[in-house]
Amino acid sequence: MPRLAAFALAGLPFAAAPPVARAGGPPTQVLFADDGAAFEAEAPLRFAVLGNTRGLAVPGDATAGAVLHKGATRAILADLQARIASSDGPELLLLTGGQVRSGAAAEYKSAAKALAPVLAGTTPVKTEGLKRLAGVPVAGDHEAAGDDRYAGFGEAWPGVGADIGFGRVATWYWFDVRHEGFTWRFVVMDAGKAHLGSRWTEQLGWIERSASQGKFDGAVVLMHEGLVDLGGREPAMNRDDGPRELLEALEDKIGLARVKAVIFDGHGSCQSLLPDGPLGTLHVGGGCAGGPVRPLRRWSAADQAGIAKDVPLEPLFDLALMAELDRRARDEQVPEIALDEARSRNSFEGFPGTYNARHAPALGWWEGAVQGGQLSLGFRVWRPDGSLHEVYRVTYLGEQGWKPARTAAPR
Repeated sequence: MPRLAAFALAGLPFAAAPPVARAGGPPTQVLFADDGAAFEAEAPLRFAVLGNTRGLAVPGDATAGAVLHKGATRAILADLQARIASSDGPELLLLTGGQVRSGAAAEYKSAAKALAPVLAGTTPVKTEGLKRLAGVPVAGDHEAAGDDRYAGFGEAWPGVGADIGFGRVATWYWFDVRHEGFTWRFVVMDAGKAHLGSRWTEQLGWIERSASQGKFDGAVVLMHEGLVDLGGREPAMNRDDGPRELLEALEDKIGLARVKAVIFDGHGSCQSLLPDGPLGTLHVGGGCAGGPVRPLRRWSAADQAGIAKDVPLEPLFDLALMAELDRRARDEQVPEIALDEARSRNSFEGFPGTYNARHAPALGWWEGAVQGGQLSLGFRVWRPDGSLHEVYRVTYLGEQGWKPARTAAPR
């Protein structure tokens, strides 16, 4: 990992420690950073956002209209692997959760095997000499299923999270990256209020005492559940009021304008939303790496998130998705009813436009970079022919806020 050598933690060169396999437990993975770590970067930090690589069969998938697209995850991981191998490829992996169907050890073993080509771990891979990434894991409801104490998560990611003592696993932590005089704070939080129990209060105390302290210029928040999320037949935003409570606790301490982006899962579809406009916070759905995908609304009421207006997909991102759907209609005979549903016309007139899960154009992954005071994220869309192409990019430009753009891709 040549560019990772440009980072220093407490004045020492960063190097991923070799993973340790525990007898009978899942293969272990290498964390990019411990809670409170600070890195000085000599070059821009490039990262990948990846989530929802699990299989079907979680209760509720079928009733929620979720669809599994055969070959999508394999193609997405192959594309990510190719980008990692390039001279300007990603150096760390932000995981939004949904890598497992439950917290069982067998699920983590399966996930480690699937992610082995891109993630540093103990599972052997056939291709030697691969550059692999250290991870920034986020825990979600699937990781907590049958394991609300996150024992499996802690086994898979030794040392993850803030130190809360008594051998318990915390699913919250932060680290700083400084480049060209600008410090970005990455804050990983657990919005699963229902299954955290008393640990919810501990997490709020950690925000008060630790995550909001010290000097930094902008914050990027990672959590599985989103405040605004257009995924699902009936979008369920701000589940149990957890995301709002966490974000408000953080913003109360650091100021509203310093949370620049929130990266969440998104029910299987990539999303880009700017509910408060270009000068507000960007909300990015990153859990779209080929696991079960649900329908994606193009806009929806956001009362659950405390927003008294409809929240739409960012317009240029929406146009990029519509262009992908139109391309598929030309090449694959997407039924007219799916186009009507997306365009809110004919029998769907008066209903919110919705991208049908079976013809979902929002699968892929996000490639991002931190360069000084700029933060950029590009969406690489998966196509049923197995290829991936960047079709959209959004960049934070300081006082100008967020600038979205569609990018050229083969037709």
